[in-house]
Amino acid sequence: MEKKLLTLLLTIPVVSIIITWIVFTNTSIEQTQIAFPEQNLQKKVADTFFNHADIINFDETGSPKSKIIGAQIFHYPDEEDSEIISPIITLFRSKGLPVVITADHGWINKDGTRVFLKGHTIIRREKSQNNQFSQLETPELTIWPNKDFAETEKAVKITTAATIATGVGMKAYLDTEHYYLLNNVKARHIPAKSPGDK
Repeated sequence: MEKKLLTLLLTIPVVSIIITWIVFTNTSIEQTQIAFPEQNLQKKVADTFFNHADIINFDETGSPKSKIIGAQIFHYPDEEDSEIISPIITLFRSKGLPVVITADHGWINKDGTRVFLKGHTIIRREKSQNNQFSQLETPELTIWPNKDFAETEKAVKITTAATIATGVGMKAYLDTEHYYLLNNVKARHIPAKSPGDK
């Protein structure tokens, strides 16, 4: 009986070591199999990474002000910002539908107050009783979610139900939905469809 107990007591630590080694090995394999984004040409190894991460910022009343979702978030050694794959940023509004911002890639600072987006970046707000439809497209955008402010030096296209405007460089006050195009500004009116139009 004592031999069986002794064998069992010796077996438990060995099994624990094997399980730990398997978990560690699988974690390492998972990270080496990640399809790194184009920007990470050196294929740096992240010291921290998350799948399907949510970052929520609250206002002074404790209500959600913004939500940042990433399919994956990577942090690399000696870098201040973390990289987000397929970011989705939602800016909540007291009236009307939220503003939703999407991009191919993003980089977020450690406290979530600044996000740099790159790739096909879209700011979109669907029409509701309290707001009109609007969509903004640009290849790069820097956003301060807590300040409801965004800007870019790149080309911008803004589409509403009535107009399409293009320009280069923009400052956007997202809480009031005021977009200021800075250079090469062009706009055209979209004729309203009659009831018989398809």
